[in-house]
Amino acid sequence: MEYIDCNVCEQHMNSFIENRLVGEMLWQFLTHVERCPECFEELEIRYLIERALDRIENGESINLRKELSRKIRVTKKAMYFHYFMEDILRMLEVFSMIVITYEVFGFLSHFFGIVF
Repeated sequence: MEYIDCNVCEQHMNSFIENRLVGEMLWQFLTHVERCPECFEELEIRYLIERALDRIENGESINLRKELSRKIRVTKKAMYFHYFMEDILRMLEVFSMIVITYEVFGFLSHFFGIVF
């Protein structure tokens, strides 16, 4: 797995805030932000600017640091689940191929007398 640097991370911050960042880039982005205090702080500022105005207009309380941390945590859990399901599907594909191969060789040996 490749890791992104701070410049690439900053380029994708708005995409993350707007829920447009997906796949491997999302995973790399989250990993970098969790490990880099400077990028987390920049993300926090951008998140504040993006979300705070709406909250102030609606009279809602603002705890964006907690909300941003929760967004990162929830997104990371969803990514873990996604990768887990991909692994399960790959194992099922392998198992299916084994069963199909076994059945094909069983068919050949039964009808054509070929012994394996």
